Amino acid sequence: MSQNPGRKLSYRSSFLSLSLLISAWLSISSVVAQSSIDQLQAKLKTQYAKIEKVISSPPARAQYPVDYKRRLREWQDDLAQSFVAATITIEEILKLNPPNADFWRERLETLQLYSQPVSSPDERRVFGSGEVQQSARILETPAAEYTAEAQTAKANGQVRLRMVLGADGTVKYIFPIKSLGHGLTESAMKAARQIKFEPAIRNGKPASQFITFVYEFNKGKSRPPYIPRTEF
Repeated sequence: MSQNPGRKLSYRSSFLSLSLLISAWLSISSVVAQSSIDQLQAKLKTQYAKIEKVISSPPARAQYPVDYKRRLREWQDDLAQSFVAATITIEEILKLNPPNADFWRERLETLQLYSQPVSSPDERRVFGSGEVQQSARILETPAAEYTAEAQTAKANGQVRLRMVLGADGTVKYIFPIKSLGHGLTESAMKAARQIKFEPAIRNGKPASQFITFVYEFNKGKSRPPYIPRTEF
């Protein structure tokens, strides 16, 4: 039995039309998703700015001599909630299947850690310097690169990073509690990942410890990072 040439041509035309429709739909979906990701990133940037603002204004004991502990708890709760809000935004970004999903998952884990409310050491897996028998021993702290963009802008200032020196000997959960533009925050975070150390000791075993490092940039140069007197 011979096939109808007209019907075959019709099938090909229909298939081609369907393929073009699918391609167009995928293209539109990709543009919409990227637009949504861009909007969420702008929202996240605003949330990060709020976190930095809260961190920079802890209550002072001299300012609140009577109810300092209550004010401190309120500040800690406000800070935790600010991290929670940013966590929700990153979860929304991940739902859109961004191409750099691993990057966003790492950010999510970092924010989830810092969004946890204050609890007793027995309930945590990361500790402050006063909660370990022996603090982490810093062996090597590479300086951050002063970026070409920063040189052009003659940018000065400091980046302050909160991070965890892990029990496994790796630096993790890096979060900028004070940032700079022109790629300097990213440069400081890259350098922080190269810090060499011996883990803290708690109950006779290696333990993960919170720590803060400051990276200073001035007159086209960056100095080796240092641990500040105050955590934030």
